[in-house]
Amino acid sequence: MQEAVAQIRDEFGRDAVILDTRLAKRGGIWGLFGKKYVEVTAALDTSSRDKMRQESGKAADESTPTGMAVTLQSESMTKPARAAHEQEPMTVPAQLAWQLYQETLQNETAASRVETANTGADDVEHWPPVVAAIQGRLIDSEVDAGLATAIVQSVWQEIKDQPVEPEAVEVRVKDRIAAMLRCVSPWDFSEVKPRVVALVGPTGVGKTTTLAKIAANYSLIAGAEVALVTLDTYRIAAVEQLRTYAEIIGIPLKVAETPDEVRQCVESWSYKDLILIDTAGTSQRGTERLQEVGIALQPITGIECHLVFSVTTRYRDLADIIRRFDKIGFDHLIATKLDETNCYGTLLTAYALARRPFSFLTDGQDVPECIQVAEATHISELIMGDA
Repeated sequence: MQEAVAQIRDEFGRDAVILDTRLAKRGGIWGLFGKKYVEVTAALDTSSRDKMRQESGKAADESTPTGMAVTLQSESMTKPARAAHEQEPMTVPAQLAWQLYQETLQNETAASRVETANTGADDVEHWPPVVAAIQGRLIDSEVDAGLATAIVQSVWQEIKDQPVEPEAVEVRVKDRIAAMLRCVSPWDFSEVKPRVVALVGPTGVGKTTTLAKIAANYSLIAGAEVALVTLDTYRIAAVEQLRTYAEIIGIPLKVAETPDEVRQCVESWSYKDLILIDTAGTSQRGTERLQEVGIALQPITGIECHLVFSVTTRYRDLADIIRRFDKIGFDHLIATKLDETNCYGTLLTAYALARRPFSFLTDGQDVPECIQVAEATHISELIMGDA
């Protein structure tokens, strides 16, 4: 893979964007005993497909472990900036939606949330069927009921004196959701170096795989100097998995068992662009291990923590996860397993609970292509079923 990417850069320069790759065999009989190679398709201009210039870089790689997906694709990872509305301060209508939601929370009891969300607001009973149907869609998509009501109510207050057109209402709701969310741009290494980033979260949400995806994209596509540290010494398999990824990508990995070792790793790699730290997952009640993670990361000045959670998580479990990890602190959200559900309202609910911006979304196990930089408009389209 490294040889193939090098060929791409020699041909297209540093601005080349990897669009597609595949691992295949050439020769042999019925696909057996052939020579393995990596095929990479790249382009200079991803904004206009008809101007796309494609080339394949092929490199023999007989040492690639069997069963390892060695693919590379990410247009969004190299985008230099967010959409304009995601850079601006929150709009007044978006602020109104959050205000209505806070009022809903203050007036509700946990046992009556759904009932209150559907009947408690002054305007709800006067909503036309089209507006009420959109509220139902949001709730069906796993948006918290009170939040769904607040969003639709904030829109209804703007349009209730106008003719109700279904498509126009849907567009307003979609735009309202996007305006309520916050997402962060990819890291800029020109100002802060190294960026030290830790992934934290419960067990089974795919932290290690997500870390490998981020590392591969920034190292092989963006050309950044990347290094890995793992604190997950509880699972030998996790260390070996990350070691395999590091070898394929061609970046260093160190195992740290104490806070002092973590600090030493970071200090020894002060010349790197990005240092990614994998941490041990904790169960719903793993207070002791969670405290160990917090203690291990505490000595690192300027560290950036991303809470990784599965979009399939139920509301109460999600609330508990965010509450527990808030004790050690986190700065951003990463949602995984988007490929395992058709209901994406949990993304908005998680943001409402944490009020931290999203950084990445992942939608599969393949490393490193099943990841994208989070964008508010895309998240809104997922929730509304338009993506």
